[in-house]
Amino acid sequence: MRLLIDEQLLGCGSLLRTIGYDLVLANETGLQRDEDLVEYAVKNDLFIITEDNGMAMLCKFRDVPHLHIDTSVKAKMIIKELRKHKINPN
Repeated sequence: MRLLIDEQLLGCGSLLRTIGYDLVLANETGLQRDEDLVEYAVKNDLFIITEDNGMAMLCKFRDVPHLHIDTSVKAKMIIKELRKHKINPN
């Protein structure tokens, strides 16, 4: 499935594209509103990756497949990496 990378994650999207993922960056669509991007994803069978809470809520409401990279996801990734380096909380 192709991906649609929302504007907050354009750098990650470029990296994902470099390693072979088939994707569209939000800024390549010419669209700016969340509603328009979700509709674009629906019409083009795209999986959305976003940090935007509003976009994630809209995806849930419209039953659009998505990954919401919220603060808890970021924190879990950071903790995992810190543990790899044997850095633990006091």
